[in-house]
Amino acid sequence: MMALGWTSIRTVAARSRYFHIELSSRYRWYVVPTRRMLVALCGIIGGAILWSAIQTGMTVRDLQDVQAGLDHVRMQDHQLLAQAQQEGIDLSGPSLQQLLGEVSLANEVLTKRHFSWTQFLSALEAAIPREVSLKSIRLDPGGVVVHMTGLAVTVEDVTVLTVTLQDHAAFYDPVLGQHRVRPDGLVEFDLTLHYRPPGV
Repeated sequence: MMALGWTSIRTVAARSRYFHIELSSRYRWYVVPTRRMLVALCGIIGGAILWSAIQTGMTVRDLQDVQAGLDHVRMQDHQLLAQAQQEGIDLSGPSLQQLLGEVSLANEVLTKRHFSWTQFLSALEAAIPREVSLKSIRLDPGGVVVHMTGLAVTVEDVTVLTVTLQDHAAFYDPVLGQHRVRPDGLVEFDLTLHYRPPGV
């Protein structure tokens, strides 16, 4: 019984030695490309993670700079409001809207005060051909855009007027709006152009 047991153990041991495979010492050529690909993939993933971390850090730093600038502006705003309240100045929304209207009105008054009708009409008279007569002249509040209507003998006279105004030193960008031939044969037109005051 004992001899039989040792024999079966020897047989099993012999069979196990026969089928024993040492995986660590066997070379497999087809594993090398896969291993290199995995190493390269790990390198790419590591680089992407590092780049993402750097970008995140830069974004956080930029946000901190923006926040610091915003806090500085808010502090200046509070200081300005406190100083205005001490001096009795109202900086509320409706008050600022009213202030904008007053500034616009003051600019308009200054522009009109410095506007020379004599120079404007002299320049316009020099640019108008004899075959054209003006019915109305209207300037915008800034005295830059001129709207005028008039009569001409022919359509060609309106074209000559437009070209003359384009080439004039005091006027530019003439735009012919509408023109129509009246029953008496005269051409009625309206024209818009820009005026450049002398010294501007």
